Amino acid sequence: MKVSTHNHWDPLEEIVVGIADHARVPTVDRSTMSMSYTNHPMDLIKPLEGEYPEWLINEANEDLQGLSDVLTKAGVKVHRPIPIDHSVEFSTPEWKTTGWYTWCPRDLLLPMDNLVIETPSACRARQYETRAYRNVMFEAIEDGVEWIAAPKPILPDEGYQFEDIDGKPSLLNLEPIFDAPNCVRLGKDILFQISNTGNHWGLKWLQNVLEHRGYRIHPAEHIYSYGHFDSTIVPLRPGLVLLNSSRVTAENCPKVFEKWDKIWFDDCIAQGSKIPGGVAPCSPYIGMNILSVDHNTVCVDDTQEPLMRELDKHGITSVPIRFRHAMTLSGGLHCATLDLRRKGELEDYT
Repeated sequence: MKVSTHNHWDPLEEIVVGIADHARVPTVDRSTMSMSYTNHPMDLIKPLEGEYPEWLINEANEDLQGLSDVLTKAGVKVHRPIPIDHSVEFSTPEWKTTGWYTWCPRDLLLPMDNLVIETPSACRARQYETRAYRNVMFEAIEDGVEWIAAPKPILPDEGYQFEDIDGKPSLLNLEPIFDAPNCVRLGKDILFQISNTGNHWGLKWLQNVLEHRGYRIHPAEHIYSYGHFDSTIVPLRPGLVLLNSSRVTAENCPKVFEKWDKIWFDDCIAQGSKIPGGVAPCSPYIGMNILSVDHNTVCVDDTQEPLMRELDKHGITSVPIRFRHAMTLSGGLHCATLDLRRKGELEDYT
């Protein structure tokens, strides 16, 4: 297996598509609240702990299989994770928790040029989630891919704050923390989002690892402090970027896009959450979480008709994909996949 992916738009050749088996609301602690439920009281979320209903998991797996079939027909080689039981409790000297799910392979693995980085998640429940990708790991290492892991975080209670979250991250800067979708890959330039899932220590660690390899890592702060960047900044091809206009403005837009054409958009259709009480671990903007197949083709949640119409104006063909539980499971089409190989070379787009 060759791992080679420099951006989010080159022609897709090989990918991981997640699974919903054993998906659950994990042990509700400060890390869970920080990542997914920052604006909700813990006593509202605590009763939701446990596995999702069987019907929801079955529907989610049906949709993932549908996505896999579309990609396979397009000539993309598709890998699937190894099912693991996320109900099993594990612990460190500081805390104990259950797992979460294997819905989002995007979150914990950052593929580059013959390199994969396991990222240090802010969520305790995700510390052993990458076990599900050991099949991919062994095949990649066998074929010469460098596979490294960031320092395993301690994640103490004092690493999170909820007293001042108005535009500020709940994650504090105690140790290196980031998820892979805190990073937007633009060839030799990488945006690094400071948020509830990535901090300045994480930025520093990634700079130390990648800058001597020829990459430029740019901090992106005060844009969107919750979660990941892939429903906020979506590069479609060189010179064209989709921006969530409810979060990105002309003033805070990263300078790497200064010469790019910009699609300002925020008209997403809310699916609603299937969690009891309607609590959702993400916003309707998960509808902007799309997967590029090539420079002119993207997979889009089939409910997002306004987005598909807008993309069409810019010569982007949308492939509608049924994806019923993106809000409930906090992951759209980009989250639920991990591109391992795209046809293209490392380029400088500045």
